[in-house]
Amino acid sequence: MEAAASLIIDPVKEFVKSAFYYKEYLNNLQSKVQDSLLKLQKDVKGEVNLARDNGNVIHDAVQHWIVKVDEVRDEVAELTRQAGQINSSLRGWRSARYRLGTKSQKMIVIVEELLGEGRSFGSVSNRALVPPRVAEHFDTFASREATKKEVIQALTDDKTNLIGVFGFGGVGKTTLTKEVVEKLKLFDKVVLVTVSQNPDLKGIQREIAENLDMKIEEDAMQIRARRLSKRLKQEKSILLILDDVRTTLELAEVGIIPCGDDQNTCKVLITSRNLDVCHSMETTKNIEVQGLSERDSLELFLRKVGGVDCNALRKMSEDIVNECEGLPFAILAFARALRDKDEAAWPDMVKQIRKSLFRGISLFDGLQRKVQNDLVRLETDVKAKVDLARNNGDVIHQVVEQWLENVDKVRNEMKELHNEAREINHPFKGRHSACYRLGEESEKKVVVIGELLVEGRRFSSASNPAPVPPRVGEHFDAFASREATKNEVIQALMDDKTNLIGIYGMGGVGKTTLMKEIRKQVEETKLFDKVVFATVSQNLDLRGIQTQIAESLGMRIEGESIEAKAARLLARLKQEKNILLILDDFWTRLELSDVGIDLDEVSCKVIITSRRLDVCNSMKTTKNMKSTKNIEVKVLSNKDSLELFRQEVGDVDSDVLRKRSEEIANECGGLPLAIVTLARTLRNKDKRFWDAVIQQLKKSMCGGMSSVNASIKLSYDFLETSETKLCFLLCALFPEDHKITMDALVGYAMGEDLLGEVETLSEARGNLHIMVDTLVCSGLLLKREDDKFLGGEYKEFFMMHDIVRDAAISIARENRNESIMSAGLGLQKWPKLKEPGKCLRLSLMSNDICKVPADTLECSQLVTLSLAKNRSLADIPDGFFEGMKRLATLDWSNIGIEYLPQSLSSLNNCLRSLYLDHCIHLKDISLIGNLKTLEILSLKGGTGISSWRLPEEISGLTNLKMLNLSNYRWNLTKCDIPPNVISRLSSLEELYMLGSFRGWEMEGTGNNASLAEVASLTNLTSLYLEIANTKLLSTDFGPCHHWEKLQKFGIRVGDAVRDITPKSERYVSLSTISADSFPVAAWVNVLMETTYDLDLDLEKCEGLKNVLQLNPKGRRFYNLKSLEISNSGEMEYVVNVEEQVPETMFPNLEVLKLKFMKELKAIWNGPFLERSFEKLKVLEIYECFLPSLSWTRLQNLEEIEIGGCRKLEKVFEDGPASIFKLRSIKLWCLPGLTSIWEGAVPLIRLENLKILSVDNCPSLKSRHLFPSVAFAQRFQQLEVLTVWRCKSFIKLIAEEAEGMEIKSSPIFCNLKELQIRDCQPPIFSNLKKLEILRCNGLNYLFQIRILQGLLQLEEFTVTDCNEMEELFECEECQEEEDGIITIRLPHLRILFLWNLARLSSFFCHQKRLPHVLLECPSLEKLDINDCPNLKRLPFGTQSTPKLEKFLIKDNQWFERLEWDDQSVKSQLQQRLCDQMEELFEFEECQEEEDGSMAIRFPRLRFLSLWKLPALTSFFSHRRKLPYILDCPSLKELEISECPNLKRLPFGPRSTPKLEKFQIDNDEWFERLEVHDPSVMAQLQQLLPVRVLRF
Repeated sequence: MEAAASLIIDPVKEFVKSAFYYKEYLNNLQSKVQDSLLKLQKDVKGEVNLARDNGNVIHDAVQHWIVKVDEVRDEVAELTRQAGQINSSLRGWRSARYRLGTKSQKMIVIVEELLGEGRSFGSVSNRALVPPRVAEHFDTFASREATKKEVIQALTDDKTNLIGVFGFGGVGKTTLTKEVVEKLKLFDKVVLVTVSQNPDLKGIQREIAENLDMKIEEDAMQIRARRLSKRLKQEKSILLILDDVRTTLELAEVGIIPCGDDQNTCKVLITSRNLDVCHSMETTKNIEVQGLSERDSLELFLRKVGGVDCNALRKMSEDIVNECEGLPFAILAFARALRDKDEAAWPDMVKQIRKSLFRGISLFDGLQRKVQNDLVRLETDVKAKVDLARNNGDVIHQVVEQWLENVDKVRNEMKELHNEAREINHPFKGRHSACYRLGEESEKKVVVIGELLVEGRRFSSASNPAPVPPRVGEHFDAFASREATKNEVIQALMDDKTNLIGIYGMGGVGKTTLMKEIRKQVEETKLFDKVVFATVSQNLDLRGIQTQIAESLGMRIEGESIEAKAARLLARLKQEKNILLILDDFWTRLELSDVGIDLDEVSCKVIITSRRLDVCNSMKTTKNMKSTKNIEVKVLSNKDSLELFRQEVGDVDSDVLRKRSEEIANECGGLPLAIVTLARTLRNKDKRFWDAVIQQLKKSMCGGMSSVNASIKLSYDFLETSETKLCFLLCALFPEDHKITMDALVGYAMGEDLLGEVETLSEARGNLHIMVDTLVCSGLLLKREDDKFLGGEYKEFFMMHDIVRDAAISIARENRNESIMSAGLGLQKWPKLKEPGKCLRLSLMSNDICKVPADTLECSQLVTLSLAKNRSLADIPDGFFEGMKRLATLDWSNIGIEYLPQSLSSLNNCLRSLYLDHCIHLKDISLIGNLKTLEILSLKGGTGISSWRLPEEISGLTNLKMLNLSNYRWNLTKCDIPPNVISRLSSLEELYMLGSFRGWEMEGTGNNASLAEVASLTNLTSLYLEIANTKLLSTDFGPCHHWEKLQKFGIRVGDAVRDITPKSERYVSLSTISADSFPVAAWVNVLMETTYDLDLDLEKCEGLKNVLQLNPKGRRFYNLKSLEISNSGEMEYVVNVEEQVPETMFPNLEVLKLKFMKELKAIWNGPFLERSFEKLKVLEIYECFLPSLSWTRLQNLEEIEIGGCRKLEKVFEDGPASIFKLRSIKLWCLPGLTSIWEGAVPLIRLENLKILSVDNCPSLKSRHLFPSVAFAQRFQQLEVLTVWRCKSFIKLIAEEAEGMEIKSSPIFCNLKELQIRDCQPPIFSNLKKLEILRCNGLNYLFQIRILQGLLQLEEFTVTDCNEMEELFECEECQEEEDGIITIRLPHLRILFLWNLARLSSFFCHQKRLPHVLLECPSLEKLDINDCPNLKRLPFGTQSTPKLEKFLIKDNQWFERLEWDDQSVKSQLQQRLCDQMEELFEFEECQEEEDGSMAIRFPRLRFLSLWKLPALTSFFSHRRKLPYILDCPSLKELEISECPNLKRLPFGPRSTPKLEKFQIDNDEWFERLEVHDPSVMAQLQQLLPVRVLRF
């Protein structure tokens, strides 16, 4: 009944409503028409009239809209008339009103649609340069005949397949071409396509296909191109005309191959305004279309303008034609406008037309006003903000800096346009065309400037407060109250009786920072050979600790049990002689032996840090126990607290704030973490803000909150945005001491909708960076850098201090049950959730949970879930996700599941980020294909299948923006990629596949994906791939110009390598490429032009003479920063500009390495180009032919290393260059080198040199390394001096009388008098390391006064100098009262004298001089071997207080030494170290059949012999027959610093499993004796690849 009533009542209600409210409807309609629609029509008509005056073509839609508006206007007038005639007394008035009301309502809808359509018109017209009705036949004029014949001849010539027709815009190229083609009918089919300025390749393909009656619907460019090419081959005679080509167009990318290539039967004709475009497309014939002659121009004008009767109009016609300069486009514009106009109208019309023709000038003027009035003013405002921020020491937002760069770029482009506009104001041929182009460019710039204005006006701030510089925030241990603690730790480390040190103190007091400073100091002073730092944390993770230690030692211990890892670590640590382990943040007792550290077996020292003394005591580190020590880190003093606060908070102007500083610093209780956090919050804030913070701080502390937690809570509360606050809380989801990467956090942030309305992943990362930087600047996050760069995952990461994390968890708990953060607590069971329906984020990372609830979890609001690193979790119920309908982020990395639960598919409309990294047991991931909203998918580390195939279902993830399949574990799981999967991921922005897949194929040739699929992904910004097939280098597979916007990439082509980590964010490596790999295809060109690092291994590459052949059409490696070329047998020049003349080459290159290039004649050949190599810093050349070097324009060079170049005679040639920044020179194995320093002055500035190494340069003519003392004094900054195997040297420094080999410009030419008295500047005053090896001509090193200046010397080594009798030559020196000369070397730590057969004394006495005493207060190691004639050591009783080791080989020699004080002999005798000559003593053993002796170690896996200078043999034996050592399990053998070991006791089958053989001396290896020569060959194959020194 209700339904029936409704059917009756509703129409009646509608009738009554329309009948009684018709006036209201009509009035509303009239108002909309009069006030809105007609006004809009007036504006549109105004634009239309202007466009018509300019000769433009009005859009059909616009004209139709104007007509429709007129119709609506008339209808509304009619409705108004009808309304006036309605009278209620007349019959039918109700029906009339109803009809009027209904009609008005409908008309209102139509008016709204028209208003919407009219407002959407971006423009109302297109330009019509030459109206078709008048432009078609001007080619019949005489001045066109020659050009027309030339085109006809080219079209009929069988040898001409690609023709270029060029000329000014508007000169008639298109019209002439059409006339020729249409009249002659030379081809069965002609296809004309307009290309224009921004080529739309798909549009071009579509237009050609339509003309050929075919359809192309595929998305992939290469597929479309192949189909089109196949179709064109079917045509017998076809001409393709590509009209108005403005930039180089790759025809192959479209599918066009001219007939000359024997593939297609078509000819191609292109028209362009620029001859360079024709050349770039390699046209076989180019024809210029010039302007009409004056006669033909006038004839064309008169023909089109109509009858011109009077003389005045005739004269005006001639003037107009002359102004048009023969351009039909301009002539026709005038003629059409003046046609049928009387004489009086001509002057005004001519002015109007000129204005239209020179519209470009007016557009440019408008553009200039927009730049000056809007953009420059905005730039000034933004720069003011930036300058103020920089003055305050703040960090400028990257987006702001980029905006300023873009504005600067626009300004430079405006200068170019201004020059063009200035030229247009002067008459020249093509003026009209130039003006037209100026207008086009101006219109584009208006759009760009508009975007910049919108972006710039959005900047509410330009910066964040800067993180405090490391000297303040990270090094507060430099304060006085820290110095004593630091010294106490150093003393404990130097104490031989202490091997375990406990550092304790309350949280936030600075223990970790102090340890980092200790580590830095220990490494700088070389107190230990190696320092290892590992973090322990609250939840003990033995595997994690072992992995940290192993990685620091260069080991890999993946996939083993904890016990096995401990055994391997212990074995490795036993090989270290002097190592320090720092284990940070202990919370409970830990058995070090469980990790692999046994202090009874390992000669290392260990530092642990903890908040509690009882933890240190439990580790047996009490003060009363031998070999242990505990040290407390106390809070800062009030003075140091205030100083730290002031450094962190920055400059404080008012006295009031200075007083507040003291108050706040005191409230922080001397805890650096609290001080730093609060200071950064207050940085650059006003007094009111300070008062609010102090009030809140006191309130929190009165409530029982500690000063640290109160300061952290305050910093959190005063964060400006809720998004930044949530970002802070998200970081607390990760476990304590976790290294949080941007890649990990961005997925969590996107799932929480934290990053705003972003369209791209790159934009999301940018927003996240701003939040993270804000947290770092606030002291709530710590930014760190790793020492690794893993394919696209930058080494930068950030961490939370454990106290800050605790505070974040406490803050999260205030919003009850919203966030459950239980990461790293050692949980073994799933926790009970009190109110699961309210939980938004749940983190159970890094626990030991092995089972999840069987019942469905009703977590209807859950957004983020992380179960990562619960390795025992192997089974998830199928219904697990049924109650999680909002889940957006799921992290299941490093768990043990084999199959994904079926309910994962229920997240198809919500899940955005999925991490399944290192799920090595996972067998099937096809369910992921159902997750249509997924944007981030990470599968790093492979799956549980030895060779798995990416499921085809993945292709359904059309919203996916990041796919990570990287696998950096060598020889573990690899994957295959089926065809047509990658190409369907159309939204993909980041693709990481290093280490997982190398089998990319040519399209359609196999069962795997092709590179063409990757090329079809137009949104990519990050790309990391390995490619096995080198033929793909020269294979084009479709357009790839969009790869120019790749921000990060790593591409390896060629042989597989173990180390696949890219060297930088943009890296290309081409190895074992063949001759058919170049010239490289367009996709390689794009990458090489944007890469920072390029490695070329040319071992199998024939015919490549220089790198330009690889990239003949490129921009000359404009962005390249590092270039390495190796193994080339044919390359003669890196760059040969005599063959090709580019604009510049390598303008940003910083590192150049050339290795094993047999035919290399020079780096550069031909005239030097501006800016080439101007930024080069490092030059390394190994084993190259290279007869000479040129240093032109290498003014920024800092490091030179040249080795194995046998033809090189001189290093430095005279030239115009000036190398002022050079700090390192290394020269080795240069048998042809005759001079080092000739030409060096004034070429280089020796004063900045820090490292000088000369090795095995036997042909040097000079008898001295330094030709004079004065010359040696130039080396003021020299720190390391190494001289090896230079037989010609008799002294390092020549006397002044012996002259100099170098040439330099004369100085002080007119000096008449110069007096210098008592001025002897020190030589080598910064030298830290001096090594002299195998310089058999040296008699002594240098004079004693030079030795006295070596105040920074730390290491001094002299070995194998057969002629050396004394180390230093004595001269007149200052004596002490007792007649002794004392020379002090305060920093010398190591002194080695080896194999100096004739050495008799440290000092040579030319005449009777007092005794010389050498004081070395820091000397730790003294090693003197094979110096049989040395009679005296120049030490006194106090000379070597820190000496720990005194190594000698011959005890009898020691007994023969002469002593002035026998107590010195006693002191040294206590430091003598036994010299091991054999490992095992000989005794009777079982002999083999051949008489050899066999000894078997069946389980030995590691053998290391290190620093055994006296060792000559494994066994002491008195028999002639050899001994054999069988080690069937041996995997690693290391022999270092065992110079006298003569024999290795191995046979051909002794070490079948040996994988690694490491030595430190190639010449020692060549001298070895073995029982069987095949053993040497086996061992040589295992030696690491290195640059051999001859």
